[in-house]
Amino acid sequence: MKCYTPVLTLVGLLTAAPVLAAEQTVTFSVPGMHCPSCPFIVESAMGSVEGVTQVTADSDTLTAEVVFDDAVTSVEDIEFASAAAGYEAQLVTDPSDS
Repeated sequence: MKCYTPVLTLVGLLTAAPVLAAEQTVTFSVPGMHCPSCPFIVESAMGSVEGVTQVTADSDTLTAEVVFDDAVTSVEDIEFASAAAGYEAQLVTDPSDS
């Protein structure tokens, strides 16, 4: 049985690794959205980033809410993808975090 202990430990660590990744939900300010099709373009651009699982853009509030895996991508990657599509995006910080 001792022969299997290191193998079982390794298997346990490998299967637990995805649990260590954290899903983040953040809001971006996207002031360039002025028409009804803009949110779809922003959602497509941000959603194309590997690790992003959900994007909801709103042209009324000029924001985009993004759910992503921070082990796969970053806020900067999402901002870059939006900017590359023509829509500058900036992370909205929560005033209570200050």
